[in-house]
Amino acid sequence: MISHAIFGRLTTVATAVFFLIPLVLGVLLTDEMDKPELMRAALVTYVVSVALVVFPYPQRRLPDVPTVLGVLLMLVSIQRSYDALDPEAQLFGGQWFTLGFDGFLVALGVRRRGGWGWATLVIATAISTTWGARSAVGAWEAALSNAASAALLLASQLIAREYDRASVAFVEASGMVRAARAHDEAEQGTVHASVRRVQEVRRLAGGLLERIAHDPSPVTDRELEQFRLTEAQLRDSIRGRSVATPYLLEAARAARGRGVQVDVLDERGGTLPGPVLRSATRQAMEVLGAARSGAVTIRALPAGDSAAVLIVHDRGPGDDEPVAIEIADGTGEVSRF
Repeated sequence: MISHAIFGRLTTVATAVFFLIPLVLGVLLTDEMDKPELMRAALVTYVVSVALVVFPYPQRRLPDVPTVLGVLLMLVSIQRSYDALDPEAQLFGGQWFTLGFDGFLVALGVRRRGGWGWATLVIATAISTTWGARSAVGAWEAALSNAASAALLLASQLIAREYDRASVAFVEASGMVRAARAHDEAEQGTVHASVRRVQEVRRLAGGLLERIAHDPSPVTDRELEQFRLTEAQLRDSIRGRSVATPYLLEAARAARGRGVQVDVLDERGGTLPGPVLRSATRQAMEVLGAARSGAVTIRALPAGDSAAVLIVHDRGPGDDEPVAIEIADGTGEVSRF
């Protein structure tokens, strides 16, 4: 398949060849003209007018100034071509520019300047008709020579209109594809989150659930305690999702086993930055590991707060002041109070 870049280069080469053919023909006919100096002026204005119209401007619609200048110079080129020609010459000799003029009109139509194209065609027809009336060709035949140009201009406008419709349809279809892809990704994210949640529950409570389902023997006090600790771990993983790493959950379980009341809460509702999460996990494990009584609260604070995580250890009545640790948002810097 031809790449976009190669296709663009091929289009440029084809356009150059298309407009160069009448230029070469005009150069070859210059010496045969009745007034060669006017023919040379026609060739120069032809080159400039074509360059103004086919130049690859950023926008598809041709800018105003190049449009007006290009049209005026093309009409000047046509007028000078007829002025340089002997009225007794054949019509083809005066229309060396026919192929280039047709391409000029097509370029105006494709680049959303069809109105200027029709105005150019009407004036060019008037010029050729005037020349035909004072030559051996005749006004009617000279006017009819522009019929093909009119058909090409109309076709170029229709092509441009269909291209615009296709572009709009393509943009709409691309938007639908992106929306569908985003929806699929969201669904996949939900499925993956559900799978991770099931795996987490299986990791935390799989053995105990197997025990309840398949072992008919009476449940011991130790197993009841394990059930209680596991239930608390599952609660932590739900209520404190943004900070409830596996290491913190295990440290909280061990602290509860020693009689410490532990609460892991999430008020952020989103993922913590990596440095903050690592710092919070490390500080929480230190506090939980040292706690032998009282209550430990680990709270992820709402987004926008200067502190991302707050860890408080209240040792209980009669003991020292509570220990408070703040983890700064973004950096993970630790502050103790």
